[in-house]
Amino acid sequence: MKTIKSGILLFVTLFLGNGLVFAQSGDEGAEPARTILRFTCINTSDDSIQLKSTLTVRRDEGSMNLANALVQYFAVGSEEDVLISEVKTNYQGIASIKIPTLNSFPRGEMDLFNFKAVYEGAEKYESSESEFSLKPAKLKVSFYEEDSVRYVKVEGTQLNIDGTETPLAETDVNLLVPKMFSMLKIAELYLDETGIGSTEFPADIIGDSLGNLTVVASIEENDIYGNVRASADNNWGLQKHLISPDRPSRELWTPIAPLWMIITLIIMLAGVWGHYVYAVVQLFRIKKSAKANEHKS
Repeated sequence: MKTIKSGILLFVTLFLGNGLVFAQSGDEGAEPARTILRFTCINTSDDSIQLKSTLTVRRDEGSMNLANALVQYFAVGSEEDVLISEVKTNYQGIASIKIPTLNSFPRGEMDLFNFKAVYEGAEKYESSESEFSLKPAKLKVSFYEEDSVRYVKVEGTQLNIDGTETPLAETDVNLLVPKMFSMLKIAELYLDETGIGSTEFPADIIGDSLGNLTVVASIEENDIYGNVRASADNNWGLQKHLISPDRPSRELWTPIAPLWMIITLIIMLAGVWGHYVYAVVQLFRIKKSAKANEHKS
């Protein structure tokens, strides 16, 4: 029995030793890790443009956010790039700044701003960059009632190179409500040639205990305007305490989770704890078997 234990100990020692040597040798000759810079620009309702980048590192075992990394933002012109700002990423790998819509940065074709985000890299990480183009635009959200029917109204304008504003016409706009982990789409409307569109507000959207909620108007990844967002608050939501306790509504945005989500979670937890139980049973069987072999010897 002592011989068996000594053999197992020797095997573990050699295995861990080889693993440590492999790890150290791998670090010495390791190449810089690949980085991915996801860059987007958002036209906001406060006459500014948000420049937002997410920096991640791609490794064999997966991706992770890169914190405290310096990201440079440039306005791309016809002659040379103009440095706007330098921002360090937070713990989520995000570097974000806002710039005024009215500025002297050069514009390209179709009055588009051309921006570039650059990460110059480091000893352990490769450099990466990304570009984004958009025309300054703005949305305004308002609410009104007509014949006891509630409506959401969205007005869109675009800022031309000469400083004038014209309607943001013939564009689809999504209406969203922020929830705990995501945005819930509640409606969609179309801006006509005057840049105005409206739609009926759904009567089954749940707000807080007073019915308050935030409605977000959003244009996503448009070829000209990029991303445009605006928001406004109202109290047209259903109050949480008015939900009937004997007939609860099981939705993703309600306090009571859907049955399919509960069942999925139970199955996953049962699988995890089942593996723990199986491992413990096997340990007891191994211990029992070892004692039986000692008595035989």
